Amino acid sequence: MIKFIQTAFTIHKLRGLFISETIGRFFAFMIGLSSAKLFTYKVIERRKIENLFGLLPRKQIIMHRVPPWVELLFAAVIGFIVMELFNYLFLQINAKLVWRKCLRGYVYLKRAYVILKLELTHQKDKYQKRAG
Repeated sequence: MIKFIQTAFTIHKLRGLFISETIGRFFAFMIGLSSAKLFTYKVIERRKIENLFGLLPRKQIIMHRVPPWVELLFAAVIGFIVMELFNYLFLQINAKLVWRKCLRGYVYLKRAYVILKLELTHQKDKYQKRAG
């Protein structure tokens, strides 16, 4: 059981989980919040008795174009889409890195095979010269 835990929870895997999940959710949260601004606009308060007909400073009022539940739904959907895109791109980057490492390993193995083959033929030639 301890061996399984040590292999399952390595530093590399935990770092990848942290990067893909936490940062992805952070960007999704930020973009979801900023998407709510599409449905709102700010106006300056009119002159009325509450601000003594303009003698007191005017406040900025946020006006909503749609109901708040629509804003929340839109922010959640946009945030989810951004999170999934981020995770997909993160997995694509990881996949490319893995393929590059595999290709590099294949090239190293092929070079080692060629060098070993040359070394063996060189040893064979030396042995035949001594014997012949």
